Amino acid sequence: MMSSSPSVSLYESLLAEFCYSKRAFPSASARSDPTKLIAAFASIGVAARGYLHPEELLQIALLKNGGKLSGKTRAAIGANSAEAIEALTRLALSATDDELAIRYLLGLDGVNLATASCILAWAEPRRWPVIDVNAWAAIEHFDNERSRPERRSKALKVSDWLFYVRLVRMVAEASGRTPQEVDVWLYSVGRSLKAHPVGVTE
Repeated sequence: MMSSSPSVSLYESLLAEFCYSKRAFPSASARSDPTKLIAAFASIGVAARGYLHPEELLQIALLKNGGKLSGKTRAAIGANSAEAIEALTRLALSATDDELAIRYLLGLDGVNLATASCILAWAEPRRWPVIDVNAWAAIEHFDNERSRPERRSKALKVSDWLFYVRLVRMVAEASGRTPQEVDVWLYSVGRSLKAHPVGVTE
């Protein structure tokens, strides 16, 4: 898939804001803070193992959704066999192509783009970020040249994910931080924009 490239203006704006903003490293709410889960995954070697167990997939989905899942989503996730979860998460975590990595995970029942990005990012936070509507709202705020992919619906698409990953990695590399740290900041900015539509307050 051909994806849009972030403009120089967008990259420079994000980098400057990330490096100098007082909100650069916000704390997340206990219900959605992935810090403990990332540490737990690191301690048991999820990345080295190279795949998820069913209970780990459920943990990720619950955390991404604030500890609650609809009955339909929980049932869909539970319908995935352990063999399917192992096979698809192994393919994703070993993929060298970002599009393939995310599309393998979208093959799991009950896993949408945001949850798929959590699987990648929380297993390997130095490699991938999490995408969601709040982080994307921050991108839209800073992207005056509209270099981001054109959207025809509210739902985020794989093309958005590819653009987002490229941009977040650029900012992370230049700032000496991880993609996970950049996306947590973007999430915070997006939430602030929703609370203060005219501008983001310090």
